[in-house]
Amino acid sequence: MAFFVPPVFLIRKKRLIRSLMKANAYSADTAKRLDELDLLNPYAFPFLTVRMVRRNEISVTNEGKYYLCK
Repeated sequence: MAFFVPPVFLIRKKRLIRSLMKANAYSADTAKRLDELDLLNPYAFPFLTVRMVRRNEISVTNEGKYYLCK
């Protein structure tokens, strides 16, 4: 029997990446806080954000701002 798992985390990841791209957050100088991005409930799924940082998909500054890794 197969279980259906909704792709909530994948959708969240794509929206976060798109929002950072739209904000031109490609370096520490142009980094944005999650609440500055166009996200619904920006601090939901904190474990997903931490995992993206660990996998070097995004980076975080000392001020808690995020930007895309190249």
